[in-house]
Amino acid sequence: MVIAGVVLVVLALAVVVGAPRVLTRSAWTIDRPRTALVCWSAAVLLGVVGFVVGIALLVLEDRSLTDPFGLGTSPTHGLNLGVALLAVLAFVIAVRVRPGSDQQAVRQALRSGVAPHREIDGTLVAVVEAEHALACAVPGRSGGVLVSSGLADRLRTDELEAVVAHERAHLQQHHTAAVAVAESIERAVPWIPGARAMARSTRVLVEFAADDAAARRVGRDAVRRAVLVADATSALAVIRASRLG
Repeated sequence: MVIAGVVLVVLALAVVVGAPRVLTRSAWTIDRPRTALVCWSAAVLLGVVGFVVGIALLVLEDRSLTDPFGLGTSPTHGLNLGVALLAVLAFVIAVRVRPGSDQQAVRQALRSGVAPHREIDGTLVAVVEAEHALACAVPGRSGGVLVSSGLADRLRTDELEAVVAHERAHLQQHHTAAVAVAESIERAVPWIPGARAMARSTRVLVEFAADDAAARRVGRDAVRRAVLVADATSALAVIRASRLG
C-alpha cells in the first residue's frame, strides 16, 4: 500500500505540474477548444483523485480494514478525524466561486422583468436598455441570455443570432462551471506552476468553443462580424475574429 500510495501521489503531482505546461503551449488547443477543456478537466480530476487516494493509502497503512481510522483504540482519533473533515469543508467553502456583481445584476434584471424579452433564433432573450454593447449568459434557473439594446441595434440579423448562439453555447456547455473550477484552483494553490495559466487559458478556450458552436449555427462570417462589432478594441476579440476568418 505504501508503494501504491507514493506512486499515486507522484503521478498526481506530475499531472498537476505537467498538464498546464503541455496544454498552454500546444497549438492544437486553439483549433479544438472543447477537446482542450475536456483535457483540462481530466487533468484536474486525475490530479485530485490520485493525490487523495495516494495520501489515504499512506495514512491507512497497516490499519485494520474494520477500523481503518483507529477509532476503537483511541478516542482522540475520532476528534482528529473530525478536525480534518472540518478543515476540508472550510477549504471547499473558502475557494468556492461566488457570482460576481455583474452576474447578480443580470439575474436581478431577468428575475424582475425589467428587461423585456424577445425571441431570437428560438431563444428567449432579455433586452436591457443600455447604449453600450453588452451580451452575457448567466446559468441557473433565474439566469438566461441578456443583450443590451445598444448592441442589438448595431447588429444585423445574422450577427445578432450569432451573439445569441454564442451565449447559448456558454450555457449548454457549462462554461461557467469550467471557469469557476479553474479560478478556484488558481486561488487555492497559486504556488503550483501552471495554476494561473490554466485559469487564463480556460477563460480564452470557452470563448473559442462558444464561437465554434455559434459558427455551426449561423456561419463563421456572421460570428466574426458580430465579434468585431461587439468588442472591436480588445486583443481577445481580434484573436477570435482572426481565428474565425
